[in-house]
Amino acid sequence: MLKRLLPLALATFAVGTDGYVIAGLLPSIAADLSVPIPAAGQLVTVFALTLALSAPATPPPPWAPVTKR
Repeated sequence: MLKRLLPLALATFAVGTDGYVIAGLLPSIAADLSVPIPAAGQLVTVFALTLALSAPATPPPPWAPVTKR
């Protein structure tokens, strides 16, 4: 059971940490794109929402193992 939960736990940690990393990088992102910091925050939000909404529709890669029960 632990082998099944470990990837989920690691993914949850990575996604949770991502929010803190982006918050620290917002000034750099804004400077690189020549936009104000709030606009850079909105761009990051749009990216995250697009990723979250499109992820369920994304098919698995062709090299992923197929398991049948």
